[in-house]
Amino acid sequence: MKRASQPTASRLVTAGVTTALLLPGSSCFAAPTAGESPWDQTLIAFQNMLISQVAPAAIALAFSGAVILYALGNNKQAGRLAGSGIGGCIALVVVHLLNYVLP
Repeated sequence: MKRASQPTASRLVTAGVTTALLLPGSSCFAAPTAGESPWDQTLIAFQNMLISQVAPAAIALAFSGAVILYALGNNKQAGRLAGSGIGGCIALVVVHLLNYVLP
């Protein structure tokens, strides 16, 4: 019984993949005439909010938590939090540079 189902399943998968690759690509029905998707403005606003408000607050929280942990004597976790704050700063600088170079 299992041997009969395996060739059928492999044939179905092969037929499905072949059909999907041979179908021509077409534009989405959400915005057939416009050059932008309807959610592009929302995503751009969300990106701007993350870059301008959320990311600096999260970096400041990481650094302040690192200072508190260092003051309490837990140097290993303080180093990890400081590293995450430095990594967040680097990531934020890269995002700002990419937005400047490729607007």
